[in-house]
Amino acid sequence: MRGQRFLAELSKHFIPLFTLVVVVQGVHVIEHVIQLVQVYKLGIPEDNALGLLGYVFALQGTEEWLHLVFNTSYFLPLLILAVLLRPLVPSIVPRWVFLTFAMGGVALEGWHVIEHSVIISHVIANRGCPCPGILDPILGIGDTLLHFFYNAVTYGSILPAYGYVMRRWTRSRGVLRSAEAG
Repeated sequence: MRGQRFLAELSKHFIPLFTLVVVVQGVHVIEHVIQLVQVYKLGIPEDNALGLLGYVFALQGTEEWLHLVFNTSYFLPLLILAVLLRPLVPSIVPRWVFLTFAMGGVALEGWHVIEHSVIISHVIANRGCPCPGILDPILGIGDTLLHFFYNAVTYGSILPAYGYVMRRWTRSRGVLRSAEAG
C-alpha cells in the first residue's frame, strides 16, 4: 500500500513538474546554442543575437525580458523540486546527486536570476541595451558565452536527479503492475 501511495504522489504532481522543467530548460539551452552560433559563426553582434524566440518576444529591442521570465520560471520550480527531492535522499536519490541539484541547479540558477535582474535594470535605464550583467564585464567575456554556461551547468545539474527519480518511478510502476497481475 505504501508503494502505491508513493507512486500516486509521484505521478500526480512531482513527475509532471520535473518533466516540464527538464523539457522547458532543454529548449532554453537550445536557444542559447542558437545564440552562440549567431555570435561566433554568423558574426551577429551580441546585442542583436536574440536566439529564435527572442526575435518574436523582443521588448525594448532585446530578448532580456524573455530571459528574465524564462529564468525566473525555471528557478521557482527548482526550489519546489529541491524541497520535494530532499526526503528522497539517500533512498532514491544519492546524496551527491541531490547536492549537485541543489548547488549546480538551484543555487547557480538563483545567481542567474540575480544577473538577469541587474541586466533588466540596465535595459530600463538605457531603454534597451547596452545591458551588462554582473560577471560578464568582470570576467571580460560576452554575455552570450556566460549565459550559455549558466544554462548548460544548471541543466546538467538537474538531469542526474531526474534520471534517478524516473528510474525509481518506472520500476515502481512495473512492480505494482506485476503485483496486480499476480
